[in-house]
Amino acid sequence: MKYTVKGRLQTAICDEHRISVKNTKVRLYALKEEIEATTAFTSAQSKEVTRVYEEKEIKSRKKYLLGETTTDVNGNYSLSFDGDQQEYNGGAVAAVLYYNDLPDYGQENTDLPRNFFAFEVLLDIFQPKWRETDEGLIASWNYTVLRRVWCYILQRLDVWVICGTLLNCESQEPLAGIEVIAMDDDIITDDTLGSAVTDSNGKFCIYYRSIDFKKTFLSPFINVETTPIFSFDNGPDIYFKFAFGGNEFAAESPSEAQKPSRKNVGNCLCVHLCLNDAPDDKDPPAAFYQIGYNRKYHPVLNIDPATGRTTGKSTVSWNEQAFFSTIDLRGSLSPQLNGQPVEYKFQYAIVADPTIDVGTIGSWTDIEASDIANTVIGSKITQFLPVILYNSYVIGGTTGPKPYGQEVEVDMINNWVRVPQAGGIFFNGSLLKLITNKLTDIANGTPDEVDMSGLVPGATSAPLQKNTYVALRMRKREVGNPGSEVAAGFSRPLAVFNTKYKDVPQGGTWDPTGVSTELGIATVDLQELVDGGQCASIANSITANYTAANPNLGAVSLAMFGPGGPHSFDPIAFTSPGEEAHGAASYQGNVALLPNCAYEVRLSAELNLTNGEQQHPNIWDRVLFCK
Repeated sequence: MKYTVKGRLQTAICDEHRISVKNTKVRLYALKEEIEATTAFTSAQSKEVTRVYEEKEIKSRKKYLLGETTTDVNGNYSLSFDGDQQEYNGGAVAAVLYYNDLPDYGQENTDLPRNFFAFEVLLDIFQPKWRETDEGLIASWNYTVLRRVWCYILQRLDVWVICGTLLNCESQEPLAGIEVIAMDDDIITDDTLGSAVTDSNGKFCIYYRSIDFKKTFLSPFINVETTPIFSFDNGPDIYFKFAFGGNEFAAESPSEAQKPSRKNVGNCLCVHLCLNDAPDDKDPPAAFYQIGYNRKYHPVLNIDPATGRTTGKSTVSWNEQAFFSTIDLRGSLSPQLNGQPVEYKFQYAIVADPTIDVGTIGSWTDIEASDIANTVIGSKITQFLPVILYNSYVIGGTTGPKPYGQEVEVDMINNWVRVPQAGGIFFNGSLLKLITNKLTDIANGTPDEVDMSGLVPGATSAPLQKNTYVALRMRKREVGNPGSEVAAGFSRPLAVFNTKYKDVPQGGTWDPTGVSTELGIATVDLQELVDGGQCASIANSITANYTAANPNLGAVSLAMFGPGGPHSFDPIAFTSPGEEAHGAASYQGNVALLPNCAYEVRLSAELNLTNGEQQHPNIWDRVLFCK
């Protein structure tokens, strides 16, 4: 019998501010050895049953594990398991959060803390209320993690959070769309901890790590919190700055950080802020200043002028990336400019070299509707009860009813996007989602494909493919008034790569018909199979012929899976560092001592490509053989 538990997990740093428990592993356990205690547990309050399981305990409980899943960005989850296989008959279960890595809660750095060990936190023990469906038994279970429990979890992960509300001091109305910047007041230099933009209710949460307030002029070699002399405090001292459209317009005095409620704060802080003056929401600046929602690359400061790749992010793995596929061009929007309705457009220029100064580019081409993926630029709530309904304003959309309310097509006239003028729209920061494939197709004159059907594993893939360099800029003006047109942001030339290597051989001699078409090359074969045929039995040597290629090539590795390990090969030869690795690698062990069995040799290649949200997954190839 299939069982499924669905629900949503959330928490609250401030009582009135619910936030999603996103990107987090959820596990369910059976209670086979705790049947007598089940009744007591299920009737208890969460605060009475919450406990922590350390790594050793997790291993001992493995036989009771029913299943695991990961919450989405809204905290929703769906966990299914086979009751017959797990010997489960519908009884009470224990729900835990499982941490063996660091989820992305909004902090830039996702490195694990030092001396980290996996742990689980028991949320509750409950009896699911199963209902029968065509797909098996289904139950719902929603849960709000207690503040003290959530803060404990974040502390174990070295994640710090500031949640709060920003209001107008006089009217007490929420201020939406304001960037709240958290600062740490230090003797040597004030540290920027992080920032967040307030939502339509004026609420925000800023996530950061301890390294963000322990920076010194010797960082990253020496990190320490530089509080006043003879002070033994080790938490940040907080004050705030405020910006709109990337422009700072107000700031608290650093002396605010010395107040008891702001000094040496813990990893969970709740604040209530207010401003007497804020930018006029009828005429705020419209500007382009970010690529991607998750990684938040600044189009100038986070682009290396020497390579066009990303740089300057504290999460090291987010650097040295070229862009691919569809990227979200983000910033701020305003309904009006100079008191008149506003429209904006993006333009691009293909350049030969990433070092070119954008200011010297003489010819720009408009980004057209066909270059843009459907982009939701804002929403407006139209009904609260009995259910919330809203209008969604979409570039490339179709005006008409939707399950959530109404989709409204955003007008685009002669490549100018006309900002909707209906009052009460919350602009979410997305300006347009650019399909970069369209631009690189134009740059190359043909679709981005290169035929690799003749490639032999171990040989070069030359001629090597190269990045395309694309500069972007945003323009805005009063609707229909060319004389009012002004700049609204630009990027350095971005390294972009969308070329597909078509029909790359896959599976080696063992699978002569296997092919792949991906944004990189990963192909491997065994010389022994080349010489003896696809079913040859290998007895004395294993020689892997490999080729991996992409102009943004990262780590490349060879591994062999099967009994008798560990298995290792000669080091990979990077014939063109950062672009290609090819050659032959011999097995470093004694082949004659391997047990007679089936084995897999796998080649894995890292592609340093990002769409602004995440990195392209590694590509791989494998070949099988018998010993």
